[in-house]
Amino acid sequence: MRKYMSLLSGLFLLVVLLPEDIHSCTTFCLKDKNGHSLFGRNFDFPTGLGQVHINQRNLQKTSFIAPPEKPFGWVAKYGSISFNQNGREFPYGGMNEAGLVIEQMMHDEAIYPARDERYGLEELQWIQYQLDVSASVAEVMASDRIVRISNTSIAPLHFLVSDSGGNVATIEYVGGKMVHHTGKDLKYPVLSNDTYDVSLDYKANIDAGSAKAFSERTRSYSDRFAKAAAMIEAYGQSKAAAVDYAFAILEKVSQGGTQWSIVYDMKKGAIYYRTRHNKNIRHIALRLFDFSCASERLFADIEEDIGGLSDFKAYNYGSNLKLIESAWSAVEFLKQIPGNFRTSWAKYPDSVRCIKAD
Repeated sequence: MRKYMSLLSGLFLLVVLLPEDIHSCTTFCLKDKNGHSLFGRNFDFPTGLGQVHINQRNLQKTSFIAPPEKPFGWVAKYGSISFNQNGREFPYGGMNEAGLVIEQMMHDEAIYPARDERYGLEELQWIQYQLDVSASVAEVMASDRIVRISNTSIAPLHFLVSDSGGNVATIEYVGGKMVHHTGKDLKYPVLSNDTYDVSLDYKANIDAGSAKAFSERTRSYSDRFAKAAAMIEAYGQSKAAAVDYAFAILEKVSQGGTQWSIVYDMKKGAIYYRTRHNKNIRHIALRLFDFSCASERLFADIEEDIGGLSDFKAYNYGSNLKLIESAWSAVEFLKQIPGNFRTSWAKYPDSVRCIKAD
């Protein structure tokens, strides 16, 4: 497995050279007229293949990682609903029972920490770890004392995180260290594909009518940041319902390659989403699901019209491998991942064990 991890770390370098359509994701948080938080997310990528997964609590997990990283084990405290393109346990984002939402975006300047005494996690497993054990933005940030994203990871990412208390943070990896903006340091609860400070500077110059020159890359990435931030500022003058307004923001910042648009309502524990090939807005409520680890593991194809619990299927290895094979074969920098590693990745969920049925 070590040679495959070396291959994956090499792929990291290729991501920054890919076309802009995989660097066009946008996330934001919006407070409705009652002060309740919603979280919006556009996913732009060459393929929209994906599944919605129901993840149980009280599951014992061990990190999917190779030497020299040390194995790391944890127990999921919270159930969650996640959006996965790379198989079960490796989500792009989601929301847990405590109301924590985390989503990722490509950030080609990200530099993950060098190996140290902390445990290393693959970048997508780090997302599932946070959904499993964190109830707040503060807990996500504090976890940096224990775990870090391994520098053997495939993709350079940064993250927007929000919780049911209305707290929001950006989490970035700059110079090998976690850097975050939250509270008074987060003027706009928005993140696209540029460093937060660069995007903030871009919006300030736009607002001031400055003629400061920005690179084409910065204009492309940070213009979406500025548009989303401006619409959040203007929300007080709108009569639209908060969920509708959130989708309007996602429509405004879409670059034409958007595969998924997702809105999380942390107060209601509800998720709304639409896809490029199915414009119907689907609605999922966390209260519908039994997150006990004794319950059946469930998933649904992201393109299907989901109306309730009955539209979800029992998880199985075959469907997991099929998704991974299809998605990785559709993405240029993932095509070269060997078949043996694909099957190992797809089998990982079978290593997860229920330790206490509740």
